[in-house]
Amino acid sequence: MLKRIQRVKGLGVFGDYTSDANTFEFGAKNLIYGWNYSGKTTLSRLVSLLERKALPPDLQPFSFTIDAEGGAITEANYATTSIHVRVFNADFIAENLNFAGSSLKPILLLGADSEQAQKKIDELEVALKSVQEAAKRKSSAAMANKKILDSAKTAASSSIKSTIGLVEAFGATQLDKQISLARIDLAKFALDEQDLENKLKLARAKAEDKLPALASVSLSLKLDTLMADLPALLSKIPDMAHTVEHLVQNPNIESWVQTGATLHDGKQRCEFCEGPLSESRLALLAAHFSKDLSNHKQSLADFKTKLTNAALSYTAPKDAEVEQAYRALLAAEIATLQQAIEAYNAALASVAKDVDRKLQFPFKAIEQTVIPEGLEKRVSSLASVVNEVIKFNNGVFNNFPIDKANALNELKLHYAQDFCRTNKIVAHELRQQRLASCTTAYDQRAKALMNEIAELKTLISQSQLGREEMNKRIHSLLGADSVSIEVVNIGGEERFQLQRSNGKPAKHLSEGEKTAIAFSYFLTRLNEIKKFEEAVIYIDDPISSLDSNHIFQVNSIIKETFFHQEVPNGPWKTKCKQIFLSTHNFEFFSLMRELKPDGKASRSYLVRRVSPTASTLTDLPKSLNDYSSEYHFLFGVLHDFQHAPAKNDFRVLMMLPNAARRFLELYTYAKYPNTRGGTVDQRADKIFGEERSKRILKVLHHFSHANNIERLAENNELMCDIEEAVKELMAALEEDDPMHMEALRLAIA
Repeated sequence: MLKRIQRVKGLGVFGDYTSDANTFEFGAKNLIYGWNYSGKTTLSRLVSLLERKALPPDLQPFSFTIDAEGGAITEANYATTSIHVRVFNADFIAENLNFAGSSLKPILLLGADSEQAQKKIDELEVALKSVQEAAKRKSSAAMANKKILDSAKTAASSSIKSTIGLVEAFGATQLDKQISLARIDLAKFALDEQDLENKLKLARAKAEDKLPALASVSLSLKLDTLMADLPALLSKIPDMAHTVEHLVQNPNIESWVQTGATLHDGKQRCEFCEGPLSESRLALLAAHFSKDLSNHKQSLADFKTKLTNAALSYTAPKDAEVEQAYRALLAAEIATLQQAIEAYNAALASVAKDVDRKLQFPFKAIEQTVIPEGLEKRVSSLASVVNEVIKFNNGVFNNFPIDKANALNELKLHYAQDFCRTNKIVAHELRQQRLASCTTAYDQRAKALMNEIAELKTLISQSQLGREEMNKRIHSLLGADSVSIEVVNIGGEERFQLQRSNGKPAKHLSEGEKTAIAFSYFLTRLNEIKKFEEAVIYIDDPISSLDSNHIFQVNSIIKETFFHQEVPNGPWKTKCKQIFLSTHNFEFFSLMRELKPDGKASRSYLVRRVSPTASTLTDLPKSLNDYSSEYHFLFGVLHDFQHAPAKNDFRVLMMLPNAARRFLELYTYAKYPNTRGGTVDQRADKIFGEERSKRILKVLHHFSHANNIERLAENNELMCDIEEAVKELMAALEEDDPMHMEALRLAIA
């Protein structure tokens, strides 16, 4: 049971409210009266937290303290309170009813026979919620896991397409196909670094990029043949029978004399010393320089010429002349060949030096300089290697379409296997399988639980009874031909639907119809409470938009539903633990006060605005508590203002304009009750005269609307006008109706 709203901070107009210590604690029956915008619905929303166990989405966090029998309830512990609360207010209507013709939730009226089944349903629904949440978590994890791999596939396929230079479509779908093939044998489809580079070059090549064919390496190799002839030449000694020993021993002089001899053919004197030349000396020299020596020297000279002509040379092609795929390889092989050629030519040069020595000493055997073996064979072998590369280079475009297609396929498979390794695709699939298996198991368990719950609900379903009870309540308020509740099957479940008497869904309901249906629905839902005697009920403005005839019917329904006598002629008690009723309609408020119980079991309160941002809840003033008319209360407001020391106090001003205008409406109507369709201004003109009437009503009209709070806050300079208008009104009553004024003063004394 709730005892007192001790404190509220940050909730609507209760920005910083603290209860007055003198205000009565709540009783079993609690009536709250207040004009529109005073804070009644805000109080109902505060109490509804105990029912919701959660903050509505449109409310910002706030703090509060409610004194209760079990201890204080605050923003920190309200979700765990055991108090059973049901609240009827605008939130209940918005959340539970759809007046456009859609379905309402079915109402289950649980009797004693079905309590055990309902208990089992409650347990199963808790288990079902847990299982469904687990299935959702596993499903979400599987989706997240798949999303990660899908994202990786999208990024990888884009990178592969760019790297290879593909022009056809290659996205995640195409990559998936390559992954399926690559997974047969990941190692088989992995390319080493050099293969990868060559395949990429071929894949990126275009047919129009073909270069002219390179010439093969063609070398005339004579080293081995020359080396075979060399020993005989170096070891040969010309005929020495008629040689001049001095010349043999001095090769340089011999060479000089041989040259000079040819210059003295037919001469008598020496060209050097002009001495006479004897024929015997010339004959001796001619014999020395025999035909055999001449021929030998000629052979050596000819051999040296062969050596010179046998030297090798090779000019490598420029990089731009070689296909890119073979450029590096060909350059490396040619470099090796060039080294072998240099060694080959060096050997020739070494042989030439041996020949030169033989020419210098023709009558001596010259020892041959040793040269490396296999030079000619190595040059020949390396030239063949270069020619093989040139062959491949020249054949690049011979099978270009096929080779390029093969290269593309091999590259796709290479990158597919790399993707599998990098993203640990096997582990990913195992995780997906585990998550899918778990999700399936949870779904199957959830299905089994739902079937069990459905079977139990079938046993206790009393939707027809709920419909009949609601229809009785609605028809008692609106008439039998107005609106009815029918049970329809939607999605395999029974739902209530509003229908007109013609059987069509009820749309375009009046505000009065909506109020009647909503309140009937709320009252019927109360039958779901197993221990109604322990419940706290809060009903906010159940007669909104209903006319005065329906007010009595609502009063009767409330009396029947919430109050009873345990024995005939015994005391009246509430059927529930505690009930709160709030309204802005004084007539309805008066009818509620007449309902038993009364005394200490019944409490009455006034909620009112005391500033633009603050309201307060107090005991009902004497002017309202002692009389069944709102008229006395309104006069009390005017009287308090007239005698207030600080007339610009918002606590006084907040109620004043509406109170003064409402008081004038009732007073003037009592004076002229037959003025059908007349206005308060017309009646006031007749009573007070036009001039005085305008002075009184002008400022009251300005401030007595729904936005009077803002107007009061924004028009401080007009406060004195309100004071003058009230002073003028009270003076007019004093002058024109003194007996009436005297009776009113006694009523509020």
